[in-house]
Amino acid sequence: MADMTKKIIRVFIDADVICLDHFSGIGHYTASLLKDIDSLLENDKYKHIKITLGAPRRSFHRLESYGFNNFKIKRMPTSHRITNGLRKRDLLPPIDLIFGKQIYVFPNYSSWPTTGSPVVPIIYDLSYVLHPEFADDNNRIFLEKQVRLSAKRATRIITISKNSKKEISEYYEYDSEKIEILYPIIDKKVFYKIGEREIKKVMARYGIFDKCILFVGNIEPRKNLISLLKAYEKIDAELQKKYPLLLVGAKGWKDEEIHDHIETMRAKDIKIIQPSDYVSDQDMPALISGAKIFTYISKYEGFGIPPVEAMFCGTPVISSNNSSLPEATGNAALMVDADSISEITKAIESLLTNDALRHELIMKGYEHIKKPMFAAGQSGEKFLKLIESIK
Repeated sequence: MADMTKKIIRVFIDADVICLDHFSGIGHYTASLLKDIDSLLENDKYKHIKITLGAPRRSFHRLESYGFNNFKIKRMPTSHRITNGLRKRDLLPPIDLIFGKQIYVFPNYSSWPTTGSPVVPIIYDLSYVLHPEFADDNNRIFLEKQVRLSAKRATRIITISKNSKKEISEYYEYDSEKIEILYPIIDKKVFYKIGEREIKKVMARYGIFDKCILFVGNIEPRKNLISLLKAYEKIDAELQKKYPLLLVGAKGWKDEEIHDHIETMRAKDIKIIQPSDYVSDQDMPALISGAKIFTYISKYEGFGIPPVEAMFCGTPVISSNNSSLPEATGNAALMVDADSISEITKAIESLLTNDALRHELIMKGYEHIKKPMFAAGQSGEKFLKLIESIK
C-alpha cells in the first residue's frame, strides 16, 4: 500500500534525445533508463514521485511508441532546432517559468536555466575537453560552454562510470559526493546469444555471409578505427580471407581519413564490409552473436556499452585498456594498448586461432554481466532514490 504521508515529488525530464529518427549511445541510455524508471513507478513506494516527459512539438508522437505507462507527456515550448539556437545565444528562458517548480533532469549534457528549481544534468564524459582532437569542432565549442553552465547550475550530476565521475569532479571542481553513477542498462531480453538460423537470416539481409570480426560504433576518430584497420591489414592473409572486418555504425565526423584507408585496403582485395542500409536496433543482437570477435579499441570512452552487449551475446571481446573501458569490461575482455598496432594484431590472431582462449573469454563475459552494476532495475532505483534525496 502506498505511503500517503510522503510528500509528492514532481520531476520533469527533457526527452528530446529519444525522439530523434536515429539515435546513438545517449538516446539508447536514456530510453533504457526511462523504461527502468517507468516499471519501478508501479511500486507503491514510489507512487509519490510524479514524472513528466517533455518532447519537441514535431516529434511529440514518438514517445507513444515506447509504451510508457507512468509518465505524463508535455510539449516543449520550442522545436529542437530553435531550442539549440536560443541556447547558443544564451536566450533560453528559465524552464520553471513554463512548467512550474519541480526537479528538472536533462539527459544530454546541457540544461535549461531555472529560477531556483533543482537541476540534474547527465554528463557522460569529458571527451570534448580531454581529447578535443577527436571532436567535431562545432560540437566541441558548444559543449565546452554549455556543460560548464550545466555543472554550475547543477543541484546534482548523473554520470555513467567511476572514471567519468572523477574527471567531472576534477575538471569542474564539483563535489564528487554530489555526482551519482547510474550505469548503462542492457536488456538481457534483447541481448542474448541468438540462434544460428536467425543469425544467418539477419546477416544475409545486410549482405554478410561470413563469420566476421565486428566493430559497432560511430565512424569517427575517437573509436580508433585507423588502428583497427592497420592491425587487421597485418593479420595472416588466410585469416583475412576467412574472417572479413565488419564495421557497423553511423557516419560520424572527421572521418575522411578512415574512409580513405578503407578504400586503399579494398584496392588490395582486403575485405572490409560496411552495410549500405541502416542497421536496426532489432538486428544488432544477431549481428553481434554472429561475429567471431567483437573489437572495441577506442581512444577514450565514458563507459563503453557495445563490448558489454557483446558479452551478453556470448561473443569474445577485444578492448582497449584506457579511460572507463577496464571498468566496463572487467577481466572479461582481451585488453590492448589502443596505440599499439602490433598488440591489436596479436590479440585478433590469438582469438581467431585459439578456441580455448575464446571459450575462456566467453565464460568470463557471462560471469561479468552477472555483477550488480548490470542488474535489472538498479539504475532506475538509484535514480528514484537520488530524486528523493533532493530537497
